[in-house]
Amino acid sequence: MQRTHDSVPRLLEVRHLKLVRAVAEAGGVTRAAGTLHLSQSAVSHQLLALERDLGARLFDRVGKRMVPTAMGAHLALQAKRLLGELSDLERSMDGTREARIPLRITSSCYTSYSWLPAALSHFATTHPQVELDIVIEATRRTTEALAADEVDVAIVTDPPRDDVWEREVVIASEIVAVAAKRHPIRKRLSRGALRWGALHDCEVLVPDISDHDLARLDDVVRTSWHRESGHRLPHPIAVRKVPVSDALLELARTGAGVAILDRWTVPAHLAGLEIHSLMPAAPRVFYAVWRRSNPRQLPIADLVAIAKAAAAKAVKPKRA
Repeated sequence: MQRTHDSVPRLLEVRHLKLVRAVAEAGGVTRAAGTLHLSQSAVSHQLLALERDLGARLFDRVGKRMVPTAMGAHLALQAKRLLGELSDLERSMDGTREARIPLRITSSCYTSYSWLPAALSHFATTHPQVELDIVIEATRRTTEALAADEVDVAIVTDPPRDDVWEREVVIASEIVAVAAKRHPIRKRLSRGALRWGALHDCEVLVPDISDHDLARLDDVVRTSWHRESGHRLPHPIAVRKVPVSDALLELARTGAGVAILDRWTVPAHLAGLEIHSLMPAAPRVFYAVWRRSNPRQLPIADLVAIAKAAAAKAVKPKRA
């Protein structure tokens, strides 16, 4: 009989519970021996030793059956309960081992989803224990989603600046103007580029960018126009959101407006369209943002490194 450090006898072990349960359910040591994968002699010796340690009989022989005593019946009932709970615990531990760790990511700009899935696919091969989830519904509310712990990582152009968050640049994207070859904007080219102020009276076509980027675009155009002309625009510039890139370019092709896009999103072949650089250059910077404390110890640094590589590949100049 083993004793704990405080000298209280430790009488029962899991093997004892299995022994009593088996004998009670089988009604004898012979059938119990088969259940326990032991010899009949071994079961008899273990039962006698347990009764000796407890100082009480657990079974009485009645005819050919072994019937539990009051203590034996109590112990058999508790053994069944405890062993069932132990089995449930073991199964839950197995499930926990096999369950993958969720890592949720979103982006404030839908154009990021053109390269982000490739990055996530690469990440998944190197981190099979992580289950990635792109939370598209948080696209328009990335900051709120981060603060509410609805996502773990966000790709944004306007990152929060307080110390709660870790920030890392993923990509800096050149912004260009795309217009039909016959569009009047062509006449405003200066040294092969457009000044932002040239867009002051145009219908400006943009993808579904964030309110922050819309405000920044309006401010850049209005400031540039005031600097060039000396006049202030009495109203915001005309902007039209077109969520589908193909539709946006098709509208530009018909002369319905001038598209403002990240250069890397523009296809290599643009029949009837021209790409114009904008000056001064105003790259759109995308940041990965996540909680600095990283409470679940997610491999976010690895994810960001892979995202940066995928983004860099996406922005390589496209050959015509």
